[in-house]
Amino acid sequence: MWDFLRSRPICPVDEDHQKWVDGRFRWLQEQLGEQRPREVRVVLPTPEFFPDTYNGGLKDAQAILVRVAGYMNVDPARFKLFIYSESRLQGMDRENGSAGLYLHEGGKDPNGKTLAAIGIESSQLGDPLSLVATLAHEIGHEILIGQGRITPDQPDHEPLTDLLTVFLGMGIFGGNATIRDRGWSSGGWAGWQTRRLGYLDQRTFGYALARFAWTRGESSPSWIKSVRPDVRAPLKAGLRFLSGR
Repeated sequence: MWDFLRSRPICPVDEDHQKWVDGRFRWLQEQLGEQRPREVRVVLPTPEFFPDTYNGGLKDAQAILVRVAGYMNVDPARFKLFIYSESRLQGMDRENGSAGLYLHEGGKDPNGKTLAAIGIESSQLGDPLSLVATLAHEIGHEILIGQGRITPDQPDHEPLTDLLTVFLGMGIFGGNATIRDRGWSSGGWAGWQTRRLGYLDQRTFGYALARFAWTRGESSPSWIKSVRPDVRAPLKAGLRFLSGR
């Protein structure tokens, strides 16, 4: 009889973000299959999913691309991988920077088949977690833009691509890479650098992961311990909200 005293669970994001995540998640189900989120493996930052030795070279990045493309059910032979230095590119957004690039037509293979090109900014090679998140995002462009589901001028195509990585089981990497902290030193100087990656913030990534888990029937997913705390908190709040609404 005291049920009226219990407060309803609150969504961890505002109404506009909630409607966007829910609506675009349903759109992805229409495009890729309603059962797809239930069928995919949740990819974790563990040797089970990434057993290869990693030394930060182009060949190492290529090996990770092959694995990530496989987890996302895209043929890795479709892609030509290259490394670039953002400081040498013209017209880039210097405030936020870029972590990766996707070109729908980036060259041809020896047989004359058109390849898509994925570029990785050189600083990503020293951060395997961010590298996986970036590769998943760029491969997501191939699924959405390269396969003709949206056009590059779609206003929300970048956050939608981040949401797609969640939908396909790669969201832990994107969520964990939203903020990347690392120390640096040069000569007698040292400091700490913080860089924001991705197009969804921590709270929206958390709610998106909650929507993914809820769709899979997971009220307390085992993989939640692999999510960074500032994404895990809205993930848990999102699950409470979705279960109680």
